[in-house]
Amino acid sequence: MPSSTVRLQITPSFDLHAAASLCDYLRELGAGAVYLSPILQSAGGSQHGYDVVDFSRIDSARGGDAGWQAFLAAAREHELDVVVDIVPNHTGVAEASENAQWWAVLRDGPASPCARWFDIDWSRGKVLLPVLGDDFDPARDLTVVDDELRYDEHRFPVAPGTGGGSPVDVHARQHYELVSYRRADTEQNYRRFFAVTTLAGLRVEDPAVFDATHRKVLRWVREDGVAGVRVDHPDGLVDPLAYLRRLHEAANTAWLLVEKILEPGETLPSSWPVAGTTGYDALAEVTNVLIDPAAERALDTIYRELTGDERSFDEHVEAGKRLVATTILRAEVLRMARLADVDGIADALTELLVAFPVYRSYLPEGADWLSHALRQVRGLRPDLAPALAALA
Repeated sequence: MPSSTVRLQITPSFDLHAAASLCDYLRELGAGAVYLSPILQSAGGSQHGYDVVDFSRIDSARGGDAGWQAFLAAAREHELDVVVDIVPNHTGVAEASENAQWWAVLRDGPASPCARWFDIDWSRGKVLLPVLGDDFDPARDLTVVDDELRYDEHRFPVAPGTGGGSPVDVHARQHYELVSYRRADTEQNYRRFFAVTTLAGLRVEDPAVFDATHRKVLRWVREDGVAGVRVDHPDGLVDPLAYLRRLHEAANTAWLLVEKILEPGETLPSSWPVAGTTGYDALAEVTNVLIDPAAERALDTIYRELTGDERSFDEHVEAGKRLVATTILRAEVLRMARLADVDGIADALTELLVAFPVYRSYLPEGADWLSHALRQVRGLRPDLAPALAALA
């Protein structure tokens, strides 16, 4: 375990070569490890790197293999451990042509070997791509160029044998459908990262997908001496425990950390084979030093006078959860409801999400959280009893 870490955001303007040049300074500061933001090939122009489009190579704009080797050499010279940030939950799909697996699914549909990579609800028959603007005119705005369907700067594949006729005809024959961006929050039929349509969820519970998306990272651990791995958003995965056990076994002695949101009083599942979280809970306590509790009453009064809002904090939380569940994440609620196929299930799921006191549970761990939410909803909405019974 490193004595301390310093995080560096690796970008095209501050690449791995630049990070290498800082290693002597970071050692003088007393850092025990350098913690790098994601460095695998991300979407063109990405500044954050969490939209990985190719898990097999280091981002050329961030220094590529040469920059990686230069950084490793500098870290070793100054006795600094290296911690890397990985993104198992999702992949960048803003520009389909940058992501080979997404491109293959759009071209070949559910028959594609890459269909196993994504959570797509094929009951609609096609993948809905919410990219169209309000003034979209198919006859005017769609073109076919070099066996690709194009809309403005967007490029999409054309399935073999479907390239004849007008662009509108070609579009109608594809395994995807271009739709208004306004439909994303209610009709999206592939799992996203929250409400971000340009980040498609990955099925790393599939061993083949796990292997393909982690081969490069595990090579860093085994061959390049990477000491630690920070796992981004494991809560987005279908089974975080199984994933972390597989990663722990594959990464062997690496220091594993998870980006996990913990509510006050909530603890990290004891079954997870990790050293801990990235520290959101600790940070929330430390930053209290910046807050003067004596000012609470004055600020509360000012807020109520300016807004006329007399709701309590708990009422604000409830309203915020309900807003999210019925607007930007409505598509996800409806997708789960289709899986259950029970009358009233969408409303029951919505109420459970609003009542749920923590980010998520991991049954059987966390069953008490689910029981708490079920009791609360049963008391408030007795009309949903049959749907709740089906869920329980």
